[in-house]
Amino acid sequence: MIPRGVPLYSIAWAAALLPFIASHVSYLLAASAGHVEWCMPYWDSCTSISATGRELPEKIWFKLVMIPGALLSMLFWYCIAAWRRQAADTRLPKSLWSMPLLGTIAALSLIVYTIALGEEGDAYQNLRRTGVVLAFAFTYLAQLLLTRLIGELGRLKNDRHLLLWHSRLFALSSLLLAVGVFSLILDAMLGTDYDRVEDAFEWILALLLNCYFAAVALCLRHDPAVLTLQINKTRP
Repeated sequence: MIPRGVPLYSIAWAAALLPFIASHVSYLLAASAGHVEWCMPYWDSCTSISATGRELPEKIWFKLVMIPGALLSMLFWYCIAAWRRQAADTRLPKSLWSMPLLGTIAALSLIVYTIALGEEGDAYQNLRRTGVVLAFAFTYLAQLLLTRLIGELGRLKNDRHLLLWHSRLFALSSLLLAVGVFSLILDAMLGTDYDRVEDAFEWILALLLNCYFAAVALCLRHDPAVLTLQINKTRP
């Protein structure tokens, strides 16, 4: 049987897994080549995510996987907005239309960061810094809006499944915010000593952002929503 389309939860899984695979395999390649240390970056804070994609051959791998991952995340935001729009009327129209816009800015920023990674010059360095900050910030904002919209839908339909996952998504977003705020407090308190733990926070925040997409995939695993390609034939 030919599938009717790509399930929405599969797109969410792709948005979660491709960036995760890109960064972790890139780290293994970089460590194997001696470009970064062998360690557990989540608590050893031995290397940044950017450092794992600066040299060949890992630079090619990082770009080839991360850019499609960013494009799939952009597709996810438009698909999930369409899903919410068709599921029921909303009293949060601004959240509904701004969510894919924020997600698109995040995805494009991630692409800019990825393209600039490993290139020499101050301009590329500024692009990397700006790109990664915008990618993290706007992804988080889009996730907050999605959490709000899922909660509203769960209440409208009195759907226990959606309400349960709304609480889980809210808890995950709260954890991400707490980690981000804690890192800022440490930065203010420690000054230059914060550099010793900064990379670990980067890995943790990226992981939590990826976990959010995975959580949405689990929330939607029984939902019949699919992405389809429709071709309208016009007669001459």
